Amino acid sequence: RDFCLWKYRTQSPPSASSLNAAADNNTQPMIEPAIVSYSSPWGPGRPGWHVECSAMIQRLSVDFQSTHKFQLHAGGIDLKFPHHSNEIAQAEAFHEAVAARDNGGEGERKFEEWIPNWVHTGHLYVKGRKMSKSLKNFVTIREMLGISCNNSDDKVKGERTDSHQHEQSVWSCPSDDFRLWCLGLSGSYRGPATYSKDRMDEARVIRTKWVNFLIEGQQCLDEWKAAENTSHDFATNDSATQQSTRVWGEDELQLFNQVTQAGMKCREALIGRCTTSIDGSTRGSFDLDGSSFVEELTKLANIGLVYVQGTNVQKPRPEEPLRFAVETFRRQLDLVGFTSYTVNAGISTSENASSSNNADLLDEIAAFRSAIRSTSLNGIRSKDTMAAAKEILGLCDELRDDILPSLGVEFVDGKAAKGVDHNRAW
Repeated sequence: RDFCLWKYRTQSPPSASSLNAAADNNTQPMIEPAIVSYSSPWGPGRPGWHVECSAMIQRLSVDFQSTHKFQLHAGGIDLKFPHHSNEIAQAEAFHEAVAARDNGGEGERKFEEWIPNWVHTGHLYVKGRKMSKSLKNFVTIREMLGISCNNSDDKVKGERTDSHQHEQSVWSCPSDDFRLWCLGLSGSYRGPATYSKDRMDEARVIRTKWVNFLIEGQQCLDEWKAAENTSHDFATNDSATQQSTRVWGEDELQLFNQVTQAGMKCREALIGRCTTSIDGSTRGSFDLDGSSFVEELTKLANIGLVYVQGTNVQKPRPEEPLRFAVETFRRQLDLVGFTSYTVNAGISTSENASSSNNADLLDEIAAFRSAIRSTSLNGIRSKDTMAAAKEILGLCDELRDDILPSLGVEFVDGKAAKGVDHNRAW
């Protein structure tokens, strides 16, 4: 009974107190319907929420078995035991019974974990109290975005700042401020986190510093490139002048080494570090350290800004060290899920649009592959290959006629392709 949190069905009519409470709240008294009641050694009732969660996951696993597989299950630290322990026990017992039934009870069955990876997080607190629906001290996503925006000193002129209609930009991106807070300012994901306006403002200040580096660094690279193109137009035979923009000095070597070290430390902060002792044994920590990741990126931004602000457009430096720093910074931000507002800060609009179009095209191709694969597998299982073939042809036509044109891509096939100039620019 304790294992499955058996909930008894009350067969007697509701008490006077429950009727009065329902009347005060303009609600109906809660009575367990007979349809969700089963006989058991403990009396009539139904299983509790442990088996409900296992059942929901099982249903989704069956519905999406051709394209997806559960690899990670997350929840609050208070659910580790007994809730998650019971989920695992129930689900694996169910799969063991199904395997035994399918094999006729004969032969060895290979054991397979139900879900291999589990993450347990600390609780979220607001004004010193655990956030919960019952206490009504929760913060909605729209409210969170509005709080960060309305308290921003960097509002873009003409930008709507109400919580429901906020438009994000490079300088005002509450969603990325929140990502930064979750990653590096909320403490370990295993422990409690306190959400507040002050912490969000702190995240905004740090992200602004990151954006400053990306914008100024990119601007410096663009100016050097323009100056180099101009110098090529009026090139001389002075080899010393041509070579001066390619030689790395002490500042360039130092920047390159610092960026390399920062990249390694960011990697260690995300996946951990393993060391091997003389006797061959290994030890280390394999866990997420978001605060160290944010700290290293902030150090890198400070180092990069010092380098950029010490440059002279009239005397361009070698561009490789700074470009390496900017691109490394962007890769790290993209790796942990920041939006293009932050990742592509400083890149021209046309380049941003091109990058976005490429991403959209890849997303559509991935979705097309998934649909083709699912249709093919369903056709094989049902042995109705003709219907599957027709559906696949329909998906191909949809890709050619609707999806690709919306992304600026023209796809010509069949006889119509014979009259197409394949060397033309698209």
